[in-house]
Amino acid sequence: MLVKINAKNATVYGKEQAAMEKKIEQRFSRYFAENEDVVFSVKIREEKIGFKVELTLPYYGYQLRAEASDKLGVIAAFDNAIDIMERRMAKHKDKLLSRNKRGAEAVAYVEPASEEPYDVVRTKTYEMKPMSVQDAILNMEVLGHEFYMFFNADENKICTVYRRKDGGYGMIIPQ
Repeated sequence: MLVKINAKNATVYGKEQAAMEKKIEQRFSRYFAENEDVVFSVKIREEKIGFKVELTLPYYGYQLRAEASDKLGVIAAFDNAIDIMERRMAKHKDKLLSRNKRGAEAVAYVEPASEEPYDVVRTKTYEMKPMSVQDAILNMEVLGHEFYMFFNADENKICTVYRRKDGGYGMIIPQ
């Protein structure tokens, strides 16, 4: 398991970095085979009110992401993010197992693109593979996003699913 730590506007000392790598090894090595090449990405930012840690990890063809903030320090924010990531991994694994029991296959996921017409701050690209509405909702939930754009295999169109305020889901289908 390879751990990449990227600090922006923050100083991460060798002792803190070693502690983070050790915690990742201890908590996540059981999920992967020893010979499996897994890149665990850790992004750390210092903000006005404390530290923000974002974890990214490929897992069963999906890209899992967790983020947490803490006023006390980097390690406290890191611990919170690791707890969130473990919960997401367990939830995601349960969903995949129940889905595979029904005979559906997992669809590989690549991170979604963000496009704003006015001030584009960040751009992401990904290969859009055909998937069902249920797979798109699963990807959206795993990432913790409010919406997700995908190529709908049933409609043969690019569609968007989103989380409604009442707890349900909506879908936008272009004409």
